[in-house]
Amino acid sequence: MENVLHFAELDSTNTYLKDNFATLADKTVVMADIQTAGRGRFHRQWISQRGGLYFSILLKPTQTDFAANLTQLMALSVCRAVEELGAKPTIKWPNDVQLSGKKLCGILSEAVAAENGLSCVVLGAGVNVAQDNLNYVGQPAISLREAGIFIDKEILLSSILNYFWQGYNKVIESGFSSLREEYIKRFPYLGKEIAIKNGAVDCAGVLKDISPRGTLLLSSHSGLEEILIGDLIV
Repeated sequence: MENVLHFAELDSTNTYLKDNFATLADKTVVMADIQTAGRGRFHRQWISQRGGLYFSILLKPTQTDFAANLTQLMALSVCRAVEELGAKPTIKWPNDVQLSGKKLCGILSEAVAAENGLSCVVLGAGVNVAQDNLNYVGQPAISLREAGIFIDKEILLSSILNYFWQGYNKVIESGFSSLREEYIKRFPYLGKEIAIKNGAVDCAGVLKDISPRGTLLLSSHSGLEEILIGDLIV
Protein backbone atom coordinates (compact mmCIF):
# COMPACT_ATOMS: atom_id res chain seq x y z
CA MET A 1 0.00 0.00 0.00
CA GLU A 2 1.27 3.46 -0.89
CA ASN A 3 1.88 6.11 1.75
CA VAL A 4 1.47 3.70 4.68
CA LEU A 5 4.06 3.82 7.46
CA HIS A 6 4.05 0.58 9.47
CA PHE A 7 5.52 0.51 12.98
CA ALA A 8 5.89 -2.43 15.35
CA GLU A 9 5.05 -0.15 18.28
CA LEU A 10 3.98 3.45 18.86
CA ASP A 11 2.54 5.31 21.80
CA SER A 12 -0.33 6.36 19.54
CA THR A 13 -0.74 6.54 15.77
CA ASN A 14 -2.75 9.75 16.22
CA THR A 15 -0.01 11.30 18.32
CA TYR A 16 2.65 10.36 15.77
CA LEU A 17 0.80 12.17 13.00
CA LYS A 18 0.01 15.20 15.17
CA ASP A 19 3.69 15.49 16.10
CA ASN A 20 4.91 15.11 12.52
CA PHE A 21 2.16 16.54 10.34
CA ALA A 22 4.29 19.41 9.05
CA THR A 23 6.77 17.06 7.37
CA LEU A 24 4.33 14.40 6.19
CA ALA A 25 2.23 14.41 3.02
CA ASP A 26 -1.51 14.75 2.93
CA LYS A 27 -3.24 11.33 3.20
CA THR A 28 -0.28 9.64 4.92
CA VAL A 29 -1.44 6.56 6.85
CA VAL A 30 0.32 5.25 9.94
CA MET A 31 -0.37 1.82 11.41
CA ALA A 32 1.12 0.12 14.47
CA ASP A 33 1.00 -3.45 15.74
CA ILE A 34 0.82 -2.17 19.32
CA GLN A 35 -0.03 1.18 20.86
CA THR A 36 1.22 1.88 24.37
CA ALA A 37 -0.90 4.99 24.91
CA GLY A 38 -3.88 4.60 22.62
CA ARG A 39 -6.93 6.71 23.41
CA GLY A 40 -10.54 7.08 22.44
CA ARG A 41 -13.15 9.79 22.63
CA PHE A 42 -13.27 12.00 25.75
CA HIS A 43 -9.64 11.01 26.55
CA ARG A 44 -10.59 7.42 27.37
CA GLN A 45 -7.85 4.82 27.29
CA TRP A 46 -7.85 2.50 24.27
CA ILE A 47 -5.99 -0.67 25.17
CA SER A 48 -4.22 -1.78 22.01
CA GLN A 49 -3.50 -5.47 22.38
CA ARG A 50 -1.51 -7.29 19.71
CA GLY A 51 -3.79 -8.64 17.03
CA GLY A 52 -5.82 -5.48 16.46
CA LEU A 53 -5.60 -3.08 13.54
CA TYR A 54 -4.55 0.39 14.75
CA PHE A 55 -4.14 3.13 12.17
CA SER A 56 -4.48 6.87 11.61
CA ILE A 57 -4.78 9.05 8.52
CA LEU A 58 -3.34 12.53 8.11
CA LEU A 59 -5.77 14.77 6.22
CA LYS A 60 -5.11 18.29 5.02
CA PRO A 61 -8.37 19.29 3.33
CA THR A 62 -8.62 22.71 1.71
CA GLN A 63 -12.25 22.91 2.87
CA THR A 64 -12.93 22.04 6.51
CA ASP A 65 -16.63 22.87 7.03
CA PHE A 66 -17.53 19.18 7.21
CA ALA A 67 -14.38 17.76 8.81
CA ALA A 68 -16.43 16.50 11.77
CA ASN A 69 -18.30 14.10 9.48
CA LEU A 70 -15.13 12.25 8.51
CA THR A 71 -15.48 10.02 11.58
CA GLN A 72 -18.87 8.90 10.31
CA LEU A 73 -17.40 8.21 6.89
CA MET A 74 -14.74 6.05 8.56
CA ALA A 75 -17.40 4.12 10.51
CA LEU A 76 -19.27 3.45 7.28
CA SER A 77 -16.04 2.44 5.51
CA VAL A 78 -15.22 -0.09 8.25
CA CYS A 79 -18.74 -1.49 7.98
CA ARG A 80 -18.45 -1.94 4.23
CA ALA A 81 -15.07 -3.65 4.50
CA VAL A 82 -16.37 -6.03 7.18
CA GLU A 83 -19.51 -6.73 5.17
CA GLU A 84 -17.28 -8.02 2.38
CA LEU A 85 -16.21 -10.72 4.84
CA GLY A 86 -19.79 -11.90 5.38
CA ALA A 87 -20.54 -10.09 8.64
CA LYS A 88 -23.40 -7.69 9.42
CA PRO A 89 -21.95 -4.79 11.45
CA THR A 90 -23.97 -1.86 12.74
CA ILE A 91 -23.06 1.71 13.67
CA LYS A 92 -23.57 3.17 17.12
CA TRP A 93 -23.66 6.95 16.77
CA PRO A 94 -21.54 8.76 16.17
CA ASN A 95 -18.76 6.43 15.06
CA ASP A 96 -18.51 3.10 16.88
CA VAL A 97 -18.88 -0.04 14.79
CA GLN A 98 -20.54 -3.00 16.47
CA LEU A 99 -20.94 -6.67 15.67
CA SER A 100 -23.55 -8.76 17.48
CA GLY A 101 -24.14 -5.77 19.75
CA LYS A 102 -20.49 -5.63 20.84
CA LYS A 103 -17.84 -3.07 20.00
CA LEU A 104 -15.72 -3.98 17.01
CA CYS A 105 -14.18 -0.61 16.18
CA GLY A 106 -13.65 2.79 17.76
CA ILE A 107 -12.74 5.98 15.92
CA LEU A 108 -11.13 9.22 17.09
CA SER A 109 -10.75 12.44 15.13
CA GLU A 110 -8.41 15.19 16.30
CA ALA A 111 -7.79 18.59 14.76
CA VAL A 112 -4.54 20.52 14.72
CA ALA A 113 -5.29 24.24 14.81
CA ALA A 114 -3.39 27.02 13.09
CA GLU A 115 -3.58 30.79 13.43
CA ASN A 116 -5.70 31.09 10.31
CA GLY A 117 -7.90 28.02 10.88
CA LEU A 118 -7.22 24.30 10.71
CA SER A 119 -3.84 22.83 9.81
CA CYS A 120 -4.96 19.23 9.54
CA VAL A 121 -7.25 16.51 10.80
CA VAL A 122 -5.89 13.26 12.20
CA LEU A 123 -8.40 10.42 11.95
CA GLY A 124 -7.61 7.25 13.89
CA ALA A 125 -9.31 3.88 14.17
CA GLY A 126 -8.85 0.71 16.15
CA VAL A 127 -10.43 -2.47 14.80
CA ASN A 128 -10.53 -5.70 16.79
CA VAL A 129 -9.24 -8.21 14.26
CA ALA A 130 -7.46 -11.20 15.78
CA GLN A 131 -7.65 -10.84 19.56
CA ASP A 132 -8.86 -13.92 21.44
CA ASN A 133 -9.88 -12.29 24.72
CA LEU A 134 -11.32 -8.79 25.05
CA ASN A 135 -12.60 -9.09 28.61
CA TYR A 136 -10.09 -6.45 29.71
CA VAL A 137 -11.76 -3.75 27.60
CA GLY A 138 -14.38 -2.84 30.21
CA GLN A 139 -17.35 -3.04 27.85
CA PRO A 140 -18.79 -5.75 25.59
CA ALA A 141 -16.34 -6.10 22.71
CA ILE A 142 -15.69 -8.59 19.94
CA SER A 143 -12.98 -9.32 17.40
CA LEU A 144 -13.45 -10.62 13.87
CA ARG A 145 -11.65 -13.81 14.91
CA GLU A 146 -14.12 -14.36 17.74
CA ALA A 147 -16.88 -13.98 15.14
CA GLY A 148 -15.26 -16.71 13.03
CA ILE A 149 -13.69 -14.34 10.49
CA PHE A 150 -9.97 -14.59 9.75
CA ILE A 151 -8.38 -11.76 7.77
CA ASP A 152 -4.90 -10.29 7.40
CA LYS A 153 -4.76 -6.83 8.98
CA GLU A 154 -3.12 -5.19 6.00
CA ILE A 155 -5.70 -6.61 3.61
CA LEU A 156 -8.47 -5.29 5.85
CA LEU A 157 -6.79 -1.89 6.06
CA SER A 158 -6.53 -1.72 2.28
CA SER A 159 -10.26 -2.44 1.96
CA ILE A 160 -11.21 0.16 4.58
CA LEU A 161 -9.05 2.81 2.93
CA ASN A 162 -10.50 2.01 -0.47
CA TYR A 163 -14.02 2.73 0.77
CA PHE A 164 -12.87 5.78 2.72
CA TRP A 165 -11.21 7.43 -0.29
CA GLN A 166 -14.27 6.67 -2.43
CA GLY A 167 -16.36 8.89 -0.15
CA TYR A 168 -13.78 11.40 1.04
CA ASN A 169 -14.21 14.17 -1.54
CA LYS A 170 -18.00 13.97 -1.33
CA VAL A 171 -17.94 14.42 2.45
CA ILE A 172 -15.46 17.30 2.22
CA GLU A 173 -17.73 19.02 -0.31
CA SER A 174 -21.20 18.28 1.08
CA GLY A 175 -20.86 16.71 4.53
CA PHE A 176 -22.98 13.99 6.08
CA SER A 177 -25.72 14.28 3.49
CA SER A 178 -23.51 12.40 1.02
CA LEU A 179 -23.48 9.27 3.20
CA ARG A 180 -26.64 9.69 5.29
CA GLU A 181 -28.70 7.04 3.48
CA GLU A 182 -26.03 4.33 3.74
CA TYR A 183 -25.24 5.29 7.34
CA ILE A 184 -28.89 5.01 8.40
CA LYS A 185 -29.12 1.53 6.81
CA ARG A 186 -26.57 0.38 9.37
CA PHE A 187 -27.99 2.36 12.29
CA PRO A 188 -30.58 0.27 14.20
CA TYR A 189 -31.67 2.83 16.81
CA LEU A 190 -34.23 5.01 15.02
CA GLY A 191 -37.61 4.97 16.79
CA LYS A 192 -36.13 3.51 19.97
CA GLU A 193 -35.99 4.85 23.51
CA ILE A 194 -32.41 5.90 24.16
CA ALA A 195 -30.37 8.01 26.54
CA ILE A 196 -27.51 10.36 25.73
CA LYS A 197 -24.71 10.87 28.21
CA ASN A 198 -22.52 13.90 27.75
CA GLY A 199 -20.42 14.54 30.83
CA ALA A 200 -22.71 15.66 33.62
CA VAL A 201 -25.61 16.28 31.24
CA ASP A 202 -27.94 13.37 30.47
CA CYS A 203 -31.09 13.33 28.39
CA ALA A 204 -33.46 10.62 27.22
CA GLY A 205 -36.27 10.16 24.74
CA VAL A 206 -37.24 8.60 21.43
CA LEU A 207 -34.67 8.84 18.66
CA LYS A 208 -36.54 10.35 15.73
CA ASP A 209 -33.91 10.83 13.04
CA ILE A 210 -30.36 11.70 12.08
CA SER A 211 -30.16 15.20 10.66
CA PRO A 212 -28.43 16.10 7.38
CA ARG A 213 -25.58 17.35 9.61
CA GLY A 214 -25.10 13.93 11.21
CA THR A 215 -26.57 14.97 14.56
CA LEU A 216 -29.30 13.12 16.45
CA LEU A 217 -32.87 14.40 16.66
CA LEU A 218 -34.29 13.28 19.99
CA SER A 219 -37.89 13.67 21.13
CA SER A 220 -37.75 14.27 24.88
CA HIS A 221 -39.95 15.86 27.54
CA SER A 222 -38.43 19.19 26.46
CA GLY A 223 -39.49 18.72 22.84
CA LEU A 224 -37.34 17.93 19.83
CA GLU A 225 -33.67 18.27 20.72
CA GLU A 226 -30.65 18.20 18.45
CA ILE A 227 -27.78 16.22 19.99
CA LEU A 228 -24.37 17.31 18.79
CA ILE A 229 -22.11 15.15 20.95
CA GLY A 230 -22.30 12.41 23.59
CA ASP A 231 -22.59 8.69 24.17
CA LEU A 232 -25.68 6.87 22.96
CA ILE A 233 -27.04 4.45 25.56
CA VAL A 234 -29.79 1.96 24.79
